[in-house]
Amino acid sequence: MSIKNWFLLSFFALLKLQTPFLLNKAYSFHKDELLYLALGRHLDFGFLEVPPVIALFASFIQNTFGESLWAVHLMAGLAGTALVILTGMIANQMGGKTFAILFAGFIVIFSPAFLRVHTLFQPVGWDILGWTWLIYFWVRHIKTQKGRYLVGMGIIAGIFLLNKYSIIFCIVAILIATLASKERQWLLNKKLWLSFGITFLIILPNFIWQAFHNYPIFHHIEKLNVTQLKNINPLDFIIDQFVMHLPITWVWLLGFTGLLKSKTLKPFKIIALFFVVVILMLLFLHNESYYTLGAFPVMLAAGSVAIERLTKNRTFLRVPAVVIPIMLILPLLPFSIPVLSPEKLTEYAATFTKQTGEEVFNRWKDGKIHAIPQDFANMIGWKEIATLTAKAYYEIPIQERKNTVIFAQNYGQAGAIDFYGKEFNLPPCISFSNNYLLWSPEKITQKRVIYINNDLNENIKQNFKKQTLIGQTTDKYAKEKGTQVWLLENPTKKFEEWYEQTRKESMSFLK
Repeated sequence: MSIKNWFLLSFFALLKLQTPFLLNKAYSFHKDELLYLALGRHLDFGFLEVPPVIALFASFIQNTFGESLWAVHLMAGLAGTALVILTGMIANQMGGKTFAILFAGFIVIFSPAFLRVHTLFQPVGWDILGWTWLIYFWVRHIKTQKGRYLVGMGIIAGIFLLNKYSIIFCIVAILIATLASKERQWLLNKKLWLSFGITFLIILPNFIWQAFHNYPIFHHIEKLNVTQLKNINPLDFIIDQFVMHLPITWVWLLGFTGLLKSKTLKPFKIIALFFVVVILMLLFLHNESYYTLGAFPVMLAAGSVAIERLTKNRTFLRVPAVVIPIMLILPLLPFSIPVLSPEKLTEYAATFTKQTGEEVFNRWKDGKIHAIPQDFANMIGWKEIATLTAKAYYEIPIQERKNTVIFAQNYGQAGAIDFYGKEFNLPPCISFSNNYLLWSPEKITQKRVIYINNDLNENIKQNFKKQTLIGQTTDKYAKEKGTQVWLLENPTKKFEEWYEQTRKESMSFLK
């Protein structure tokens, strides 16, 4: 790739880097971001629901830039920046010239799904990058048949398995597509088995951690099936594949058909089969729609090459190809990035639905339509919870505060208290949710408990002689609206027994 193309592609990558900084001031940290920051303060070779890399990122941020919102979101933006460059590089390897290379990088910026995931500090954005990097080496191997690219695939697979286990779907789909094609002979290549060995060595520490904890990832998958994945409608899953990339859906569709029909893209026809395998595999396994996102950058790269070939003698058509995505993304931008306040977004969503009849952008994981997207609702109300908790804490006489424990029902509440609680000098929060379970003490002997939940659990209520409701969150747009903060005093012996028994039952899957 020429220096000029590198320079121009890097310019688009820097544009992508601006994505995380477009947030409206009404929003703060996402629920999951608060958890990942907590993981960064408890580094380990594994965690109950995610591999360790996100914690390493969080630790790096906290020990270099601090815990400011811009620093945390900058890390998310870097994944998007790298994705722009890699997509352009794939287009180049597929035979694309200057227009295809730059259009491929440019078009990544205008997918609503990529805008969302590269705004938030989560493993998803890095997972998409891992899929794309893995596919880049695969494309290089298809083109050159050189074994070193198989080794590169093994390194990338290992590193990104430590980011998010879902990249295993990419690996499996590549193997299935290869077995079903003329490329199957490379499965006998010694470099492939070296690649598998490298992958295994990279993930071995995490594998050992999982083994020592009785493979909690399977418990997590089972819990997801019960609480979230059961609400996924197969038809909605298919529709989402088009809606997630709505302004640029036509590009990946051209890429798919180009892989099947274009002479330029013919050597990479196997990638069309890979794409179909990914969609069908995740559909039948009832996974969430966004799990497929990693398969789309290569399709966008192929689409860019196809457009370049189709417009070779009609270069004037390239102007609308560039302008149309920009025009189409503008009405969808408020659903992709929280650029509007919740109040204005609610009004905008109502107008948008009235004019288009479409309300899928506000569908939550419970399958219902809400005022704003779920990710946005999960970025509101956390400091309010910490403030109410601090109010409860400072109502306790100063000499008794050391004899107080804070207990939260979910990891978002616990993460908020640990993050914002430093401002109020609050003690660490206890919870049985997510990895907080592993950090919880075996016993509670304190005489006061600040309890955070959406209601006062009956088992809790009957085991304290005094219960005082300090307050509850009031922001109607927050997913945590109505979360209550209680100051509970003078526990009975049964409370200690309840705590120990509940903790024991919660940890039973680890044995």
